[in-house]
Amino acid sequence: MQTATGLEFKIQEMAQRIKTLREIIGLTTMDMANKTGVTLQEYLDCESGKSDLNFAFLYRCALALGVDV
Repeated sequence: MQTATGLEFKIQEMAQRIKTLREIIGLTTMDMANKTGVTLQEYLDCESGKSDLNFAFLYRCALALGVDV
């Protein structure tokens, strides 16, 4: 079994926070993909922690969710 590095753990943690906020606000994954300028699959990969979260993506998520980066 492979263990996550510190960076991988942080990516997973941030991805989960984005998902939780999205669900609280009531946006769909497609809504967020549109608001962040990525495809639905790219968004799903980011939200699940499978893809690295670049700052531009995080910034657009924060704007869509109404929170500070």
